[in-house]
Amino acid sequence: MSEVACFGEPLVGFYAKQDIIEELSSFTMVIGGDTSNVALGIAKLGHSAMYITKLGDDIFGKQIQKAWNGANVDTSYVFIDSYHQTGVYFTFFDSNKRHRFVYMRKNSAAANFTVKDAKKVPLKDTKIFHLSGISQAISKDSLESSFYFMKKCKQLGIRISYDVNYRSALWSQEFFNSVAWSTIKNFAYLVTLNLDEARVLGLEGSPEGIVKKLIKEGPEIVAIKLGRQGCVIGSPEGVEYLRAFDVSVVDTVGAGDAFTAAVIVGILEDMDLRRIAHFANAVASMVCRSVGSTSGQPNREEVEKFMGVGGHT
Repeated sequence: MSEVACFGEPLVGFYAKQDIIEELSSFTMVIGGDTSNVALGIAKLGHSAMYITKLGDDIFGKQIQKAWNGANVDTSYVFIDSYHQTGVYFTFFDSNKRHRFVYMRKNSAAANFTVKDAKKVPLKDTKIFHLSGISQAISKDSLESSFYFMKKCKQLGIRISYDVNYRSALWSQEFFNSVAWSTIKNFAYLVTLNLDEARVLGLEGSPEGIVKKLIKEGPEIVAIKLGRQGCVIGSPEGVEYLRAFDVSVVDTVGAGDAFTAAVIVGILEDMDLRRIAHFANAVASMVCRSVGSTSGQPNREEVEKFMGVGGHT
């Protein structure tokens, strides 16, 4: 089995070069989906990862499979669904380079992953199981499957990584809060989130203070992604803040997922908190230099070189 198992919804994305639809001449296709991005990131950083989901029996599903295969992500438990399509999204940029997303994911193949499917997946020898709020939000079946997996992981002693990843378009804030807090308090070993998500969870104060509050709720490691400001990461032993790397930003989509992938790698390698923060900031920064959530994901050699040339501690 792979060191890390990731569960959720992969997507194919199409990036437009202009914001006015009538004037569009071309799109760039990318592979997306938050937990899929994490699996790809982990594999590119030199650790074994597998993905658990359903894909449609369509060209988009085949493109996602191709990306996973190219990065050596284990797809043994990617089930093919002939009745539902693979999720798709479109990205447009306005004059201020801000993203606008249009999703075509309702009733996708991934949303039809059930507990019956989950029971076919052995997790023995897996070290970390990763999921997100999106994994839970896309459908009732996916939510139930997430809790089946987490309970199984707890029984097997597998550490659980949870990226909060709140999306208001997918579920109500009240429902999200109930599910997210249950996951954080009862299952999560690692929690990653940003400040907006912390506020939605009812957490106020400084990033350092929020990390300390969350640590008291049960997780062993909490990391807050601060974008251009870097990150704050903490454990019961202490809290570290590291500023971000200075890079020319082309696209920020996928940077948070790359950050999470790097934190997971840091845990697998028993890095101390400061080293994890430094490493994760570097990986996230490198992703920002390319369009799409996975095209700029670096391999380990590239990260070490980047940290050595332009790094800081």
